[in-house]
Amino acid sequence: MSDTGQSSGNGTPPLPWRWHERALEGLDFPLGKFLDYGCGDCTLMREVRHRCVECHGVDVDTEGFRPITGEDGHYTIHKIGFDGKTPYPDDYFDTVSIIEVIEHVPDERRTLAEIARILRPGGKLLLTTPHRGLLTFLDVGNVKFAFPRLHRFIHRRLVRRQAYYQQRFIDHLEFQVIGDISFSSERKPWHRHYKPAEIQGFCPPSLVLNKCSVYFPGMRFFMILKVGLRVACASLFKPFPPPLPWLEKRLSKVESRTGDQLVMLFEKA
Repeated sequence: MSDTGQSSGNGTPPLPWRWHERALEGLDFPLGKFLDYGCGDCTLMREVRHRCVECHGVDVDTEGFRPITGEDGHYTIHKIGFDGKTPYPDDYFDTVSIIEVIEHVPDERRTLAEIARILRPGGKLLLTTPHRGLLTFLDVGNVKFAFPRLHRFIHRRLVRRQAYYQQRFIDHLEFQVIGDISFSSERKPWHRHYKPAEIQGFCPPSLVLNKCSVYFPGMRFFMILKVGLRVACASLFKPFPPPLPWLEKRLSKVESRTGDQLVMLFEKA
């Protein structure tokens, strides 16, 4: 991931994507027992762990976990299977986040039902996911599915990441994953985008929508521009040149129906 975020000022690494910034803004209440579902490299957990009674994370791929042990001690990380089941009892958590994960899972309804099971009545769920807007067609995450030969050529020849390509897009096939997108015989792999009503349709009746916002018009454009710059410069060029960083940050905070970032806050009835 690219570092487009800002350092928190407390010694933790900078946030890697703007959606983490929107997630932190959405988690502006006492978290209690907190779970980050699909915690990845634990970036969000690093930011909120000091505000939690307990801090937990689960993911299907533990290889990318950044070690956070020894810093404060009140967190737990579990590896879960592709069925999405967690090892927690019913009604355990006060707050659950699922940040840029629902579009990767094999079954959205099953995942949200599991989250509802472990969320206590009155508990809150914060969900972020790609919004199906005007620029959905620019999603670079789908190049590997739409143009697999071009994707392979870019990784192996242009940016010379043969080992990364092998591990990420070949070795993971045995787990029914291409990159970070799951697939099955019933569902082809695709980096999905949603309208708010679609996410609500996947939720069990116990999850009631409290707030919904769409942010960041042009996010897909900035992401494809960033990838294009890396390919053109053989991965030697990473940050945007001025004034693009300023413009990207400003636009990431703009609410718009044409935005690419969906943020939803639910409460369990």
